[in-house]
Amino acid sequence: MDSVSQNGRRKARPWTAQDQIVAEVAACGVGYAEIGRALGRTGGLVKRRLILSAAEKNREMVRRWQKQNPDKVRENNRRWQGANPEKMRDYRRRWVENNPEKNRESYLCWREANLDQAREHSRRWHRANPDKSREKCRRRRKANPEWHRDQTRLRKAWKRAARRRALSPVTRAQIDARFALWNNRCAFCGVDATHERNHGRERLTVEHVLALTKGGLDEASNIIPACSACNSSKNNSPVEDWYRRQPFFTELRWAKIQRHCPAAVVGQLPLALAA
Repeated sequence: MDSVSQNGRRKARPWTAQDQIVAEVAACGVGYAEIGRALGRTGGLVKRRLILSAAEKNREMVRRWQKQNPDKVRENNRRWQGANPEKMRDYRRRWVENNPEKNRESYLCWREANLDQAREHSRRWHRANPDKSREKCRRRRKANPEWHRDQTRLRKAWKRAARRRALSPVTRAQIDARFALWNNRCAFCGVDATHERNHGRERLTVEHVLALTKGGLDEASNIIPACSACNSSKNNSPVEDWYRRQPFFTELRWAKIQRHCPAAVVGQLPLALAA
């Protein structure tokens, strides 16, 4: 028997599992209205319940097929994604907006497993979007002032330590002479200061062939000119390992770096330490 709600309307009796079984059995050749009268329901409610039941059964069949045929599922997904790139971009954009934490966690896991690929992707993005890159760096410095100050102090500490270890700390005149030795062009890729790889700087950067963080010295023999892109890309990597992976690598430039920078030889100590 139906109950009565507070506003005086009659509340429908809940649809039970027994009602579902009776409706499914009677559905073979019997109309929805007749089934409804037998159950004390409307024909429309019976129809909705039976259609939902059929849809759920169909979904369960699809799930079982997908579990049994993972390779076919992946192939079907690839074909659909290839045929619907716009829908895939919209789906990914919505998913990222709705799941920022999961997206970040997924990216960090992928980056850890594909570090070289992630760095190359980041370099391409920064080269293609110099204005956005600078704005992103400004926002990061503004949002993390303590971290930025700590990094600045650390770099200055490395440089002071490198100058203390050096037999003859480099001077501005020596830096200018080293730049002139390479005709004021990047020792690695050969571009000048006006090239887009220098990211709008008016002068090429000072690159320490053996990084200060790896025991390199702030001496003239450890310094070469480099564009901003090469300097940031190399970071503190072993110079030969990094340089040979670059598309602009040439044996001629590498021979010149080795000839004028003894620390460029992989595994070789700076001259002051070796002595």
